[in-house]
Amino acid sequence: MKRLLSIMLLSASALVWSQEKTNYTEKGQFSLGLRTTTSVFGHDPVPGLGVGGQFRLQILDYINTEWFADYISMDLKGAGTRNNTHIGWSVMFYPKKLNRFVPYVIAGHCFDYAKVTPLSTPYDDRSNESISRWSSAVQAGLGTHFYLTDRFNMTFSAQYMMHLGNHLEYELEETANGWYLDTAPTTHDHGARLEGHILLTLSINYRLADFW
Repeated sequence: MKRLLSIMLLSASALVWSQEKTNYTEKGQFSLGLRTTTSVFGHDPVPGLGVGGQFRLQILDYINTEWFADYISMDLKGAGTRNNTHIGWSVMFYPKKLNRFVPYVIAGHCFDYAKVTPLSTPYDDRSNESISRWSSAVQAGLGTHFYLTDRFNMTFSAQYMMHLGNHLEYELEETANGWYLDTAPTTHDHGARLEGHILLTLSINYRLADFW
């Protein structure tokens, strides 16, 4: 009897959950969030991991805007580091809202600062061999919000980001003593070119206000 009562209560809870209809995304909403971003399938054979934040201002019921900043760091197989800073904005379009799940299409633009620093040792100071550049980038992809409450949500997105600017020329070379980062290779052409990678972003967000 107790087991049957438990099953009935769980079924009723699931039914109430499925029938609950709340408009979680409406125009005028302003929210703040924290995010973690992974960069994969880019120039380097290692992933990057970063942290950042964003705020969102929804301008229409089906169009939201996101303004973000990310700091992503890569360990280049112990031979050095690459750090990227992204500052930009995106537009999110909601084609269909599935109650607590709100999928979206996203596209935007950002500015990127990248710096590659070889590893220095007490016997070999390579700090003056660092290279850096600014570039402009565009990104687009898919994502979804999942609303835990009417104010608090978790968001996941996958985007392809393409940079247009001067290319950072460097090579990772495997040696008998490990990996070596060469920031002045002679086998590549220098200049502007396209460079792309995939960004996977997970964020938590809290709605602070409704402006209109």
